[in-house]
Amino acid sequence: MKQKSKTVWRMASLVEQQLSSQGSESDIALPEVGWLSCLRLIRMRQQAQERGWLSAASKLERVLTSEVNQLTQQVVTLQQELESATTAKSVPAIRTIYDDLLALEEEFGDYIIDLKNKTISVVTESIMLEGVYLGTFEIRLEVANPNSGTPFHYQVIARDPQPPITNDSVTHPHVQFDIVCEGDARVPIRRSLEQGRLMDFFVLVTRLLLTYNPESPYVALSDWHSAECSECADVVTSDEQAYCTNCENRLCLQCANRCADCNTSFCHDCMTRCEVCRDDCCESCLKECGLCRSSCCSNCLDNEERCPICETQEDEETYEPDQETTSPETVSPAGTPL
Repeated sequence: MKQKSKTVWRMASLVEQQLSSQGSESDIALPEVGWLSCLRLIRMRQQAQERGWLSAASKLERVLTSEVNQLTQQVVTLQQELESATTAKSVPAIRTIYDDLLALEEEFGDYIIDLKNKTISVVTESIMLEGVYLGTFEIRLEVANPNSGTPFHYQVIARDPQPPITNDSVTHPHVQFDIVCEGDARVPIRRSLEQGRLMDFFVLVTRLLLTYNPESPYVALSDWHSAECSECADVVTSDEQAYCTNCENRLCLQCANRCADCNTSFCHDCMTRCEVCRDDCCESCLKECGLCRSSCCSNCLDNEERCPICETQEDEETYEPDQETTSPETVSPAGTPL
């Protein structure tokens, strides 16, 4: 959407005022939240191991590994911020900010200025990383409150969310809850905002979205279409998944039980067994023996719907010897005249 020159100038003026009102204090803090999260996961993993909950312990270990990688990245970023904290900050002129805003249209096509909500937004092209389609993203920059300690806040919002199966809050390997994990790009992004270089900011975030770091994703691209097996908690790819026909839980191929009659997959809770041959069967394929009422598969019932045991017993009870051909009293002695 092409913006009116007056609207662009008013936003440029607002940005300039915001930058001028910021003090020289540097908003630097230790990554306490990440540290505490790792401590909590370590305790939970230890408790799971002590109680023999191996599947839960394995799942917690995967989450802990991801959290530790992110904590490491946060510490590295903190070091970079400390090294650049003494960099002199200068506020650009309104005209420079105005020209930067006009350049957004040439770089991104449509962009939106919302004076009421004090936001500037651009929309990326469709993003695909390593064959995984992620869709388009809106990068929304908001002029922060004067007392917030930082001149701007921003969000990265999926326009057509394509989250992984395991986590709906993740829309990109490095975006969760509309917040991007900046990694090594944090210092350049922060510096571009502090210096009012809005064009550079939007380009940096866009490039970040076009990059994949396999060391610290919220969800790895290789696991994007993977899911946890509801039985063993192992993470399996889409090619190695099955579904319970009854409850629709996801299963790995090792935990999927197949009905001996219909050959469809079921989880352990939705599967039962034939009481005669003990083969796995689903409830819909089992039928009752007409005599003893045992639940049997089709292979264990005859045409009269009798199980093998009842069939044998009934045949024995109804069998009568032929008295005329087997009784010795009815046989004439050899040589006796009639």
